[in-house]
Amino acid sequence: MSYSKSDPKFPGVIKTLDDRPVESGTITVSQENKSVEFRGEFVPLYNRGEHLKIVRTQDGVEVISYTGEVYLSSPQMLRIVSITEEMLPGARSVFLYDVDLPAKLQAELTRPPKGKFGLFHRKPQPHEEVLDVRVHAVSLRQIKFTTEELLDETQPLLLSLEEPRLQKVQLTINHMIDLGQSKRGYKCSIASIDAASRSNLESYISYLSTQNSSFR
Repeated sequence: MSYSKSDPKFPGVIKTLDDRPVESGTITVSQENKSVEFRGEFVPLYNRGEHLKIVRTQDGVEVISYTGEVYLSSPQMLRIVSITEEMLPGARSVFLYDVDLPAKLQAELTRPPKGKFGLFHRKPQPHEEVLDVRVHAVSLRQIKFTTEELLDETQPLLLSLEEPRLQKVQLTINHMIDLGQSKRGYKCSIASIDAASRSNLESYISYLSTQNSSFR
């Protein structure tokens, strides 16, 4: 899923400061009130000012930890304030962070190469081209990009970026969306990435997670 600070509710769990799970439910993050609210079927009562942790989860993975002081407590609701937010390691794999980056894509096409026209109308043969594309979301596992080209979804692709520095990252297409006006969006899994490119991607996503903090 894409990282979002505006979604109204997320799955989450109350935890003690030593990481012991207490109750599962849903959480709401309020940047305006600088608070995190938890709701569940049964919420233990806590004293005002007591320190607790509420952890946001996604697909069973713990992604963001909010540590703070109890402000309100009832059998169905808990609100904490004075928040310390920590992006957990799982977030880098689960969240797709929105970006807008130019990239080069090496792909096999079946249309005639641009600018080349034969005398006879023969069926175009598959050939390799390097395309200019735009990357719109990244994680440690997935990349989304747009292009005007219709790509064979069974073929492996090679994507390169200048910043962050990624060299011929092999992608597998998971899903294509027709965006209209001759533009298509592709959601891809990272099938193979060299050590240097992975290190650069990890550093870049760590930077993005810091920039997207709700309580900066």
